[in-house]
Amino acid sequence: MAMTLEFLGERWSLLIVRELLLGPRRFSELRADLPAISARVLTERLNGLAETGVLQKVSLPPPASTDAYELTQWGYEAEPIIREMVLWAMRSSQHDGHLPMSATAFALTLPMTFDSARGTESRGLTLGLEIGHHRFIAWVAGGTIIVKRGDTSAQDVIVRAENGNAMLALFYARMPFDVWLAGAEGRAISGKSEQLSQLIATLGWPEKIAA
Repeated sequence: MAMTLEFLGERWSLLIVRELLLGPRRFSELRADLPAISARVLTERLNGLAETGVLQKVSLPPPASTDAYELTQWGYEAEPIIREMVLWAMRSSQHDGHLPMSATAFALTLPMTFDSARGTESRGLTLGLEIGHHRFIAWVAGGTIIVKRGDTSAQDVIVRAENGNAMLALFYARMPFDVWLAGAEGRAISGKSEQLSQLIATLGWPEKIAA
């Protein structure tokens, strides 16, 4: 435990790793998705995580052709640790689902909160998530939801929203589609909306601890 905290215990380190779980990100993208962290502190944390072998600096292929940060194979192995920490914290009565949530953080909730026992009808469904400039695809396979960055154009259902919190309102607060769509300009749901409803029904926060 003490060694784990040496690697990931500094403020912001876990959030940086979380933002990289779905693939490499540029420095500017990390700054945009973690707006409360200063450029100086972000640089320090990235350097520290690189020194311990959690992440590495890489060059993205064209058309990006720029430097980015990516988890090492060992860094990716922290995913189940982060997942269990998130689910544990969600059970607290102090957990506030209204705090700002990044697009990546929202996308990662899908496999965390999916009930495979209720998800049989969603097998084979492909979902595209367009959250601001982020693009994710998700599908049900092997009793879980798999999420990765990718082209959303060919998916069965495509949902577009301005940020992660807007997606929370649809997927977890269960806002009616028409009410949600009217809530902000640019929101959209295209494709098999009935299957989207079935998928949403399989998601849920873990039970809260007794007060």
